[in-house]
Amino acid sequence: MNLKKWGFFALAVGISMLAAIYRWGDSAHSIGQIAVSGGGARHAAFLTTGWDRYNLIATGTVIPPFQGDVKVVLEGKPEMDYEIFASGPVIDLKLRRLPKFRDNTLFDLHPMDRLALWVLMRPPVLDPVCGMSRRDHFIQHSHHGNTYHFCSQKCLQIFLSNPEEYRTRDFVTGKYTLGLYDVKSGKRVANYPIVFGGSEQDANKHHQ
Repeated sequence: MNLKKWGFFALAVGISMLAAIYRWGDSAHSIGQIAVSGGGARHAAFLTTGWDRYNLIATGTVIPPFQGDVKVVLEGKPEMDYEIFASGPVIDLKLRRLPKFRDNTLFDLHPMDRLALWVLMRPPVLDPVCGMSRRDHFIQHSHHGNTYHFCSQKCLQIFLSNPEEYRTRDFVTGKYTLGLYDVKSGKRVANYPIVFGGSEQDANKHHQ
């Protein structure tokens, strides 16, 4: 291995060690299983509110006898933009087979395969009064240096009547799910719960 490759390897190890020590509020790691009976995660991934993007690393093992193709979907309301990538090892020593991933689908999973998915989520900007996702016709309004978006004059007037009540409600909160579905049967074979929530201090980061 040449010096350049050793440098990349050392950087990857350093980042991994840092991530193990400190968990950023906009990222989380969830471990689960893929099973015919409907696998699950060890615990929900918790993400603090107020960020414009989030990252989830979802890892899992295929439990026998499941075998087949799996579609990966982010589920929840309001809908958000997301991208899913399959992650491989920094250095592939060919010790394990890596399932192919295309169009949010894992192909030809075998029992005891291990997978790692990186999910990049971009939550929508919300009307802080009614919770509707921002659209082209929304009204913009600035308050104490922060910009808010409203679906109508009615929501804007409600906001103006008590801005402090609504000033941190323009971001996503609540429960989402990263669901894995068997392409052949349509049944869910894994479920990774994701919870967007946090304290007001966390939320205030959104408007700093």
